[in-house]
Amino acid sequence: MLVNKMEFSVTEDILLALNEKPAEFLKDMRTFAAIKFFEIGKLSLGKAAELAEMNKLDFMELLSKHRISVYNYPPEELEEDLNNIQRARKS
Repeated sequence: MLVNKMEFSVTEDILLALNEKPAEFLKDMRTFAAIKFFEIGKLSLGKAAELAEMNKLDFMELLSKHRISVYNYPPEELEEDLNNIQRARKS
């Protein structure tokens, strides 16, 4: 697997304000980016978990703590599916 190494610069005052060491900050950045990319549909659950350096189950638990649905089901699709179920029951 090809790995891209990237550099990210942060001023010391930001680390002090967050009360974090560089390694903690980098881990948090990976985790928060993974959560957001999953939430907006840019990464699948598996790829987001990989970015966060977590297994899928732990990442799913983290999403739950942030009140983000693992199913990523758009409300209009849910409504359409529920209407289809109701019509099918009446038939």
